[in-house]
Amino acid sequence: MNPNFGKATGFERIFVIGLYMFMTLFCISVLYPFMNIMALSFNQGVDALKGGITIWPRKFTLENYRIIFDDPTLYHAIFVSVSRTVIGTLTALFFTSLVAFCLTKERLVGYHFYLILFLLPMYITAGIIPTYLLYKGIALTDSFWVYIIPNLVWAYNVIIMRTFFKAIPASLTEASMMDGASEFTVFFRIIVPLSTPVIATIALYNAVWNWNSWLDTVLFTRSTNLDTLMSLLSKMLMEQQSNQIATMKSADRVQYLTPQVLKAAMTMVTTIPIILVYPFLQKYFVKGVMIGAVKG
Repeated sequence: MNPNFGKATGFERIFVIGLYMFMTLFCISVLYPFMNIMALSFNQGVDALKGGITIWPRKFTLENYRIIFDDPTLYHAIFVSVSRTVIGTLTALFFTSLVAFCLTKERLVGYHFYLILFLLPMYITAGIIPTYLLYKGIALTDSFWVYIIPNLVWAYNVIIMRTFFKAIPASLTEASMMDGASEFTVFFRIIVPLSTPVIATIALYNAVWNWNSWLDTVLFTRSTNLDTLMSLLSKMLMEQQSNQIATMKSADRVQYLTPQVLKAAMTMVTTIPIILVYPFLQKYFVKGVMIGAVKG
């Protein structure tokens, strides 16, 4: 509560109380769906069909998760998702930051042309069919690199990074270059260390997108060896839609898993890793977005 709340006028007090009530309701509206899905994921499948489950499982069980993790394809999908997220995020950070640094140099030949070139894709896209034909023509389809190469540089991320870089005092880079530092030395030893907030922000953008992406797997790959965790989830749900109760065999037991609890359990498996990573980047996130979006 605000320490000056006691000195506030009647209208100000009503406003503050209303604001706290609104934020409380907003937090509940955000947390309730997550808690409900978690409760369903730990509830016995047939019992969940009766409905009425809120934020606590009525018949607690771990069988939903045991059945999911009994599927060997899940581990390979996790490996593909983790590989895609790590490699895709690191390579995107490297190339995006280099492009953004180059676009801070107004003496660059074709400077204004490149700015327009990066702005156009934010408003105009080629569409799925031309994109597929392009990827097929350069042998990216049915390849792991279809997850990496097309996403090395995003125009929006370049603009955010460029704006942040331009906010760094030019005197720092000028002094270093007067001492004989090259552009690469200035970039890696001055710009990058001072840009931790925006780098963490762009890393979070890329990591979340790579982890959650599934459409490119459906469109550009056919091999099951390239299935990500999200694409596997979509396939499992499609397979279960035709049956109200799916009978799944594991070892010497037969378990009954409904599409409802399957979706809930798989959603938790795919969501928890991002939730665990986000707190480590949260302190940089707001600062990086605000500085990169407002200044310049």
